[in-house]
Order: sequence, then C-alpha cells, then structure tokens
Amino acid sequence: MSKLWISRPLFLATIVFVAAVVVSNGVAQPHGPIIVKVACIGNSITYGSGIQDRQKNSYPAQLQRMLGRGWEVKNFGSSGRTLLKKGDYPYWKEKEFKDAKAFNPDFVIIELGTNDTKPWNWKYKDDFISDYESFIHEFGDPPYNPPIYICIPVPAFPGDWGIRDSVIKADEIPFIRKIAAHTLASIIDLYSAFEGKPGFFPDKVHPNEDGAREMARVVYNTLVKDLRRTGAPEPLAPIPSVRQLAWQDMEYEGFFHFSMNTFTDREWGYGDEPESKFNPTDFNADEIVRTAKDAGMKGIVVTCKHHDGFCLWPSKFTEHSVKNSPWKSGKGDIVAEFSDACRKYGLRFGVYLSPWDRNNKDYGKPEYIAYYRNQLRELLTNYGNISEVWFDGANGGDGYYGGARETRTIDRKTYYAWKDTWALVRKLQPNAVMFSDVGPDIRWVGNESGYAGETCWSMYSPKGEKGDSPAPGYTKYDEAVEGHRDGTSWLPPECDVSIRPGWFYHASEDTLVKSPAQLFELYFQSVGRNGVLLLNVPPDRRGRLHENDVKALMGFKKLMDETFARNLAKGATASATDVRGNDDHFGAHNVLDRNHDTYWAASDSVGSASITFDLKQPAEFNVIMIQEYILLGQRVEKFSIEVWNDRGWKKVADGTTIGHKRLLRISTVRTDKVRLNILKSRACPTVSEFGLYKSPEM
Repeated sequence: MSKLWISRPLFLATIVFVAAVVVSNGVAQPHGPIIVKVACIGNSITYGSGIQDRQKNSYPAQLQRMLGRGWEVKNFGSSGRTLLKKGDYPYWKEKEFKDAKAFNPDFVIIELGTNDTKPWNWKYKDDFISDYESFIHEFGDPPYNPPIYICIPVPAFPGDWGIRDSVIKADEIPFIRKIAAHTLASIIDLYSAFEGKPGFFPDKVHPNEDGAREMARVVYNTLVKDLRRTGAPEPLAPIPSVRQLAWQDMEYEGFFHFSMNTFTDREWGYGDEPESKFNPTDFNADEIVRTAKDAGMKGIVVTCKHHDGFCLWPSKFTEHSVKNSPWKSGKGDIVAEFSDACRKYGLRFGVYLSPWDRNNKDYGKPEYIAYYRNQLRELLTNYGNISEVWFDGANGGDGYYGGARETRTIDRKTYYAWKDTWALVRKLQPNAVMFSDVGPDIRWVGNESGYAGETCWSMYSPKGEKGDSPAPGYTKYDEAVEGHRDGTSWLPPECDVSIRPGWFYHASEDTLVKSPAQLFELYFQSVGRNGVLLLNVPPDRRGRLHENDVKALMGFKKLMDETFARNLAKGATASATDVRGNDDHFGAHNVLDRNHDTYWAASDSVGSASITFDLKQPAEFNVIMIQEYILLGQRVEKFSIEVWNDRGWKKVADGTTIGHKRLLRISTVRTDKVRLNILKSRACPTVSEFGLYKSPEM
C-alpha cells in the first residue's frame, strides 16, 4: 500500500481543524467552507432498520450530530446485504455501493458481515478475506484513497434471523483482523462494545435508537482519537434514552380526563355506573386537539379507562365500554377519534389505562392481570404510534367488582408483575415512554400541583414506603419532587396538574379555572425546573372544552409568545474562562446558536467556570434561560447569574440544578454584559443553550 494511506489521517486532521475555524468564524471563502465527508457503508444495522425515525436516530445520523460542523456523514446502509460477492444479496450490486464511491468520501466506515454468517452465505467463507480486501480497494485509488475503518460486527443474540454469533466470534473476527493487517485499515470493535448488552437489540439483531447512539459514540471516539482531536466528555451515567429526550423536548402536554365521571359529576367512579350514562351531545376530538395545538401543546394523554373501569374504546374484553352506550348508538370510539386528530395536527398521542378497575369482577385475582394486559394490547396495537403510557398509582379499595360490592386489597409490590407489563409496552410501542411513581421512563413529580423542586435532578432511585422495594402507588413520593443527586436511574419528572380544582369536568368549577398568569407561573415551576408540564383540561358533557378553559389556555399562550418570541442574547458574543481542549467545537459560541446538538464544555479537570455574554448594546430583561447538554448526563449543581453595571458585576440570580431547562424570573434589569457562573458541577460542565427574555408585566 502507498505510504499516503498512513499519512492521510494526519492531513485530514488539518483539514478538519481549518473547516471548524472557517465555519465558526464565518469567514467567507471562494468555494465555501471545507467539509470532511464520511461514508457509512453497511447493512440494515447501518441503515437503521427498526428505528422509527431513522433519518434522525440511525447511527450515521447520530454520528453527524457528534462530529458537528465541518463534517458531512452520509448513510449508505442497505438492508440484508452481504460483503461476500456470492452471498444472497451482495452489497456490491447495490446502488448504495455506487453512490458511496461517487460521494468521494474522506473517510469510509464499513459495517458488513452480519448477514454473511447465515449458513447459505457462510458456505463461501473462503472468499471472505479476498472479497473484503477487494471491497476496500474499490475506495483506494491513490492519491485520493481515504482512510478505511472496518467494523467488527455487533453480537448476534439468539433469534430467528439465521444470523450466527458463533460465526462472528470464531471466524469473522480473526478474518477481519487479518484484513486490517493486510490493508492497513483501522478496526472499530463493535462486538466488544455490545457484548452482554442485549437490551440495545429488541429483535436480537438490530440496535434500537439507544444502541445506534452507542454505535455512533464508539465510531466517534475512534475518529477523534486518530485525528488527535479533542473528544467529547464521557457520559456521566445515568443518561437519558432517545425516547426520554424526545419526551422532554415536548415540554408541554395536555391531559384529557373525560369518561363516565364527566356525566356522574364524580372524581372517582364506583364501577356500577350504567353505560347509558355516557352520552356526550357534541363530542369533537378534532376541535379539542386543534385547541391543544393552538395552545402550544406538543402532545396529549387521554384517560382511556379510569378507576371505574369504563372504556372509551369498544374493548373486546368488557361490556363496560362505549359500545354499550347511547353515544353514536354504540358504534363510536373516543380513543380512535383522539388518535386520528393527533395525527392530523402533528401531536403525540398518549394513553392512560388505570391499573385499578372497580367494575371488573376479577380485580384482585390473577385473572385480572391477563385482562388488563389484553386491554393494554388493544390500545397499543389499534391506534397508531403511542408516545406515552400512563400508569396511575391508585390501587385497590372498595368497588362494585361485578356486583360483589366489597373492599379488595392487593400487594402493590407484586400483584401487577410490572416488569412483564413494561416488557409488553416495549415490544408493542418501543418509542413510548412509561409514566408511574417508579418510571421506568418518567416519574411522577410527587404532587398534583404541577411543580418540581427548585433543585430537581433527573436522576432518581425510588424507594418503597418502608424503604423496601418500590412499585407504582408504593413509594416515598415526596422525594420525587427533587430527585436524587446520585440516583441510579434517569427518571425525569412529569408535573401533572389540572386547570380546574378537579380532574373531571364539573359545572360548579366553571368559575374556578386557573388564570393565564397562574398557568404561566406553573410553566416556570415545571418546565423551568427540569420537568414537563402535563396540564389537564377536562372536556365537558358536550364533549368539548369549556369556553373558560379555552380562554385561559389562549391567554397563557399569549404570555408565552410575548415572552419568548425574542431572545435578547441573539447576536451577542460569548467567551468562557475554559474551553475543552481549546477546541472551537466546544466553544462558548455554541450556547447561542439555537442548536441543541452543539454545546460549550469545559476541560475534564474543571468543575467551575464562567461564560460572559457581550450583548453589544444594553438590553432589558427579566427572564433567564439555561439548558444543559443532558445527553451526557446532568452535571451542574450550583450556578449564579451576574450583570454588569457601572460599579462592576452584580448577582441577580442563583440556583442549584439546571438539567434540560432552567427558567429564572428576576426583577427587570438593563445591561450590556451578562455572566453565567457554574460554581459547582458533578463533572466538567456542559451548556447547550442560553437566553435572555422580557416578559410582560402582569
């Protein structure tokens, strides 16, 4: 091989450095900034099969976000393809192969070999080394030959795909090491990175979004090391899953309590209510969801079955449902209409299915668990993509129970066998987050008043009431308000609260709707403290949102728009007392670019640092926004904000945790310089966004 093959990475390291400087400084070049191109070649694992939004969450897409500006990562994955020319579907014949070469990449990453282990392909194993070396040479025409990285495939866990882990381990790994030695290609060991981690592979072969992120991280670490470039901080466990990140990005959801209780004027039905009671006169899911969207909500959760057991869909497993109500002569489906409206207006759709059922005769017996899971399966298979599954903690007590009219208690820690129920959700709706006192994805904040603690960690280790094993409805829930600094699980808080005193509609509460100013304050106490606001707005007996509720929602939206329409820090310059490796990729300017995928980071040894913002001209503001780059974990535990005046720096705010978002309301100040001081951090701090805003007087 040419010596240029070895020196090429060092040459490209210089290109990468120049590209970063050109992009960050915004210097105009005759032919635009230099872009370093990476071709990701592979099979369905590279393509992103099984990943719902593969354009965003396949491993090449996530690698692009990690590398950032100055790089172009392109996905040339093709499902089911082999490296072997005599394989059933050789990659050599695919359009992606031609496109990858035409891309003229600066780096090539090859992830092939998994499908070659199938018996009908591996009978040609004697050709594997020669075919692989020929494949590499397709990109190796001096002087433009790019560095080649060949991946040892991920493990294949027991499944029915015909893919054999034994072949990967015994044959392919030694072969790939020989190929790398012959061609001077570099190895990326994905096998070791995923060995013993089947949770990343729901179908035993293809990684989910989190597995793809881990793949991207392994590739990223290899590239930055070879290029002698400063790498990103190591994640500080626990860290959020991709589904948790997507949920927290919503920030504001609607909760719709609408069921039998709406018509009986109760909060908790007993379970003996006749189906004939449920009869909305003018139910309009389209109008409700459109209002939610207009109000700024990004998703909704619907109480498909509350504790009384009445189902808003025509469940096959009970007669206590809309199918026996006079509404639409028993032919209606409330859940379907909400789901359809969410798809129409681009909102995420979640379901609430009460684990307690005061109507069912088998509640408290083993038979009920099968019944409950059958209903859960109906909701998760018949209504499209489900974004959230809500498990209430209310369990057991008095009820109708098929006519028994008695009190039934259950062991909340064991009765539901929650892990098996959660596994069912993972199988049927892998991108849905699950809510309960204990997660497993998001936690109840510990109150129904809609606020998180001034200190609020996304980390949490739920405990049972007696310090024993926890379960939904059986926790020291007061600890959920703040979470735990050293919590073992990433369980960010969802802050549920009703716009009215009750959760279901009651005409007597029409004058007790929270004001826009109260809702605005709740936003600061929930989203502004690292949580998500789940605001309940109960439809009335018509099946519509009451005019007073809509008026409050729109007033709240107006306050939000007036406050956050303009970031007064836009156009400022930012400088930090420390930048990781003095690398512009982690520079302070990243916190002003409105891109959540870029961030400022300090050096590993630095636990406190400051970012100073020069606004260029004086500005008045009374709201401060800070966001951490939580993909690497929650780090900051103490900070302050200072503004410059004629006598020097003056502190105007301080706090403890930041997390996904921290919002601070202060007395209006006027200044042209602001300083964010990170005073204490669990590891080197990271900040992704910073903003200054002016809210109207209220």
